[in-house]
Order: sequence, then structure tokens, then C-alpha cells
Amino acid sequence: MSAPDPVEWAKIAPHPGDHDLPAGRHELHRGRLLAAIAQEPRTRRRAFVSVRPALAAAALVVVVAGIGGGFATRFGDAPPAALPSPEASRPAARPAPPGTAAKNRGYGTVRQLTDTADLVVRGEMTSVTDGRAVYRVAEVLYRAPGASVPTEIMVAAEPAGAAARPTVLYLGLVDPGAGVYHPLGGEFGIFDLAGETATSRSPAMSVTGLRTEDATAAGRAFVTTLAELRQLARERR
Repeated sequence: MSAPDPVEWAKIAPHPGDHDLPAGRHELHRGRLLAAIAQEPRTRRRAFVSVRPALAAAALVVVVAGIGGGFATRFGDAPPAALPSPEASRPAARPAPPGTAAKNRGYGTVRQLTDTADLVVRGEMTSVTDGRAVYRVAEVLYRAPGASVPTEIMVAAEPAGAAARPTVLYLGLVDPGAGVYHPLGGEFGIFDLAGETATSRSPAMSVTGLRTEDATAAGRAFVTTLAELRQLARERR
């Protein structure tokens, strides 16, 4: 069978551009075009959304790396700061209140002795009986409110000094029932008198000042006057 003549072929199947499309073909092309247009923005949106988490993750990595680099630069060579020890955070211990513990400690000034004493007297020891000295009181410089002071009191014998030796004693009441006193801090509370001059009994157990401590006077006997001792006693009253 021979091939159709081109002239006849054109009559049988004319070029689409030369003739109107068949009925319904316009609606088909229009539907396909609208579907393609609608599909294109949706596809782009999905692509854009899928890229957003990746960009956020990349940004987070950059921020973390920057912070880490800053800390490394700032603290790379510095040792970690030490936490305060429990001892450092505790408040400083308060001095012991007047009482047995306070009366058995060392003292730095005559004022401290005066402020702690139950009794400050001038006098001399007369005798020792059963380990206790009978002390004859010639002058009361200070006594606690309501305390009665007889002309003779009982004082622990050893630190009271030799008989008939004038002294000033800073005393604490250690046995209220028996009325027995003891010099504050041992020899801290004993001053030997020579006329109007008062000298601490022991250089090693001695105050270093009247109202203020003097570190340069440590290890030496403290010397003052009976008038100064009286003045400090009056200040407490």
C-alpha cells in the first residue's frame, strides 16, 4: 500500500493551529494549567519549609561554638574559683560572757579585769588555813551590786602573795556558799603595791595596758598607779 499523498494527509489531519480545538478540549487544557499552577507554589513552600530546620540547626551550632570559644578564651588558663569553706562562712566566735570561763582566762588590760571582777580590793594576806588565805580588806575599789564585803575574806592561798605584803586583788567569786574568791586569771589579777605604785605580780601573766592593749609591752610587768586603778573602778560604777 502506497503512502498517502501529503496533500491528502493535510486534508485528513489538519494542523491543530489551523483549526479550532474539538469541544471540551479547552476545558481539559485549562484544568491541567490550573493544576500545574497550584502545584508549583505548594512544591516551593514545602522545599522552603524543609530548609528552615536545617538553617536553624546550623545557626544553633554556630552560637554554641561561639559561647564555648568565649569561655575557653576567658577561663582557659585560669584555675577554677575555690568555693568558700564552711569555716569561712561561719560567724566569728563571740567573746565569752562574764562567768567562770571568763574569769579563768588571760587578760589584756586593767579595764578588762575591772569589768569582769566581782570584787576589787586593796589589802594584805594575814594567814593561811586549810589551803585558804585570810585576806584583810583595807579598801574596796569595786564590788558587785548587793554584795557585802566583810573586813576579812577568804582567797585561794597560793596566788594571794606573802603575808603582810600590800596588794590589789581583782577577784571572782568561785564558791558563793563558802564566800571564797580567786584572783582573776591567776596572777593576772594580782598587783603588788609599793606606796602608790602598782606592779603586776607576774611578767608572763600580765596585762599590757590600762584601757588599750600594747603589744610592745608583752612579757613585761605592767606598772601603773593606785590612783589609776581607783579611777577605772569608779568608771564601772
